[in-house]
Amino acid sequence: MIDYLLKFPSKEVAEQFGIANGFAQFDEVSGLVFSFLASHTHALCEIGEHNGDGNFWVLFRDLVGIPVPEGGEQFIYWASDFVVQDDAGNDVPVPRPIDDPNVPNIFWA
Repeated sequence: MIDYLLKFPSKEVAEQFGIANGFAQFDEVSGLVFSFLASHTHALCEIGEHNGDGNFWVLFRDLVGIPVPEGGEQFIYWASDFVVQDDAGNDVPVPRPIDDPNVPNIFWA
């Protein structure tokens, strides 16, 4: 299981990415985009704008090892499998940025 904090430049880009990769669908009757919030493979939470800067944030939980879709790397702000190496060469997990006021501090329940 991997958690991702995704940052898109706008809601529209997030919706287009979701539709292109099967995580959302455009409803022709209402004209709205609906996200598939959960399945047997993933769960997602649309956080939305955080600082009024137009960026659109999504918390995504990959339950089964879904490959990151092509072009998706550019939207990953943080992932629970991010690591850095310490002085001894050991992998050390990168903690989620919880003290940065520019990053939403929303967690899974």
